Amino acid sequence: MNLPSARNLAFLFHAAPAIVLCTALAACGADRDGVLEIAIVGGRDATLSDTRGLTAAGGMIRAATHDGLVSFDAEGLIQPGLAERWIVTDDGLSYIFRLGERPGPRGTDTERARDAEAVADALRKAIAAQDGTAFGLDLAIIDEVVARTCRVIEIRLTAPNPEFLNLMAQPQLSLADISATDKGLSLDEKRDMLVLDGARRLAEDGTEEQARPLNLLIAEPERAVAIFQAGRANVMLGGAIDALPHVELGGLLQGAIRLDPVDGLFGLSMARREDGFLSLSANREALAMAIDRNGLILPFGIAGGWVPTTRLVAPGLPGDTGMVTERWDGLAFEERQAVAAGQVARWRASGQPRPAVSVALPPGRGGEILFERLRSDLANVGIALRMADDADADLRLIDEVADYDRADWYLNRFNCTVTDALCSEEADALVASARTEPDPAIRALLLANAEALLSAQNVFVPFGPPVRFSLVRGGLEGFAVNRWGCTPCRRCRAAPVNTHDRRSPRSAPWSARRREAHAL
Repeated sequence: MNLPSARNLAFLFHAAPAIVLCTALAACGADRDGVLEIAIVGGRDATLSDTRGLTAAGGMIRAATHDGLVSFDAEGLIQPGLAERWIVTDDGLSYIFRLGERPGPRGTDTERARDAEAVADALRKAIAAQDGTAFGLDLAIIDEVVARTCRVIEIRLTAPNPEFLNLMAQPQLSLADISATDKGLSLDEKRDMLVLDGARRLAEDGTEEQARPLNLLIAEPERAVAIFQAGRANVMLGGAIDALPHVELGGLLQGAIRLDPVDGLFGLSMARREDGFLSLSANREALAMAIDRNGLILPFGIAGGWVPTTRLVAPGLPGDTGMVTERWDGLAFEERQAVAAGQVARWRASGQPRPAVSVALPPGRGGEILFERLRSDLANVGIALRMADDADADLRLIDEVADYDRADWYLNRFNCTVTDALCSEEADALVASARTEPDPAIRALLLANAEALLSAQNVFVPFGPPVRFSLVRGGLEGFAVNRWGCTPCRRCRAAPVNTHDRRSPRSAPWSARRREAHAL
C-alpha cells in the first residue's frame, strides 16, 4: 500500500502541537497498553494532501495537530483554543481574543506568553489562502485582523455574524502552534497507520498529565467499516452515505451507529450546458421532480431519521423569512412524475431525441445504490441515466456538511467564482449585498431572493441533509454526536470525563454563547 510522502506529512503537521487526536473519548475503552485505535474514513492521499481544500478526514487530523483561536468540543459547542477568553462588542462588529499562556520547554514548569502579532500574522495568511474558495467567501465578512497588545487580537467584521466563532473553529484556520514543544505524529510503515504519541499537556488543575497515544487508520469506506467490525478499532469516524452499505447491523452492539444531526448540501449540481436537454430550466426542473427522495434513502436503512427537502437552503435556519418554501408541495409524487414526463414528451415532440444525462457518484456500493434508484426514477419519466467521471458528468453529487447555521453557507457554494457548475451572477450579487447589510430583516430578504432565484433556475437538485455517522464500540465514554458532524480532536485526559455531570462555563449551551464568551 502506498504511504504518505514526507512532504505531505510535513505540510499537515509542521510545528504540530504536542496533543493527540481524540474525540473526547479519554480513558474510554483503550485497547492494548492503553492505546486507542481509531479508524477514519478517507482516502490516504487526499487526507494527507497539501492542497488548501481539506477533506473531512484531513480536517480531523489537522485540527488534532494544530490550534485555532477557538475549537469545538464533543457536542459541537465552542471552546477555547489559542485564545483563553474573548468578548464581542455590543454592535457585533468586533471580536477581541486574549491569548493563553504556552508551556515552557520540556522538563520545566514555566509558561511564556504567546506573541499576538505572530498569531495574527499566521491567521491573516490562513484567511488569504482561502481566496477563491467557498470558505473564502464565508470569511469575506472579516474586515481586519489586528494585534492590540502582546496577548490580545481583535478581528473586525463588515457586518454582525452570530455564527462567526463557528468559522474561527474550522480546521482551515487552525494554525501551527508556536508553543509546541513536541511533535506527536509519526508514521508506522509496518502497520500502515499514523501514530499520535501520548504527549504531555496541562490538566485543568495546572498539573502535568500524559495523554494516551492513539493509532489512526485512514481507510476507504469499506475497509474502515471492516476494521471496526473486526474489532481492530474502538471507534470509526467520518462515515457517510458511501460507508453505510458496508455496516453489518447484525454484528454490531446496540447503539453502535451514531448519526450526527447535520444540515448541509446533499444533492446533484448541474453542469453548465449551452445546448441539449439540461440547457433549459424547465427540463432541469422535470429531472428534479422525477426523483423519489424518500425512496432514494430507503435502502440505507436510516429513513426514519432523515427528512427530505426540495430546498437549496436547509429549512428553518435563523433568519428564514418563509418566502421560499418546499417546491411542488401540493403534488403527490406520482403527480410530480406525470408533470415531469409531460415535459420530456414536449421536448421529444420538438424533434429532440430521448434525453440522456450522466452523473458522477462516489465509487463503491453506496454510489451504486444511489445510481440504481436515480436511474429507475428518471427512466419512469423518459430520461436515460449513465455513470460518468466527475469531469465529464452532467450531474455531480454534492455531499457537504454546513459549517454554520446561515443561508450564506449554502449560497456561497454556488457562487460563480468558486464553482464550475451552473450558477447565477445575479444571485451572487444579492448575496454580496447581504454580506455587508447591517439590517437583519433586509439581509434575510436579500438571501431569500438569492435562494429563490437559484431555485427558479434549477441549478441544484436537493435530496435532503447529508448523512454522517460514527461507529462506536460499547464502553466508550465522552463521545457525542453534534450538529456539525465534527469529531473534536482535543482534550484527551487520563481520567474519565462525564460530559453530562461535569459541565464548565466553557461548555455552556451554544445559544447562550453566541454573543458572549469569557470576559477579559
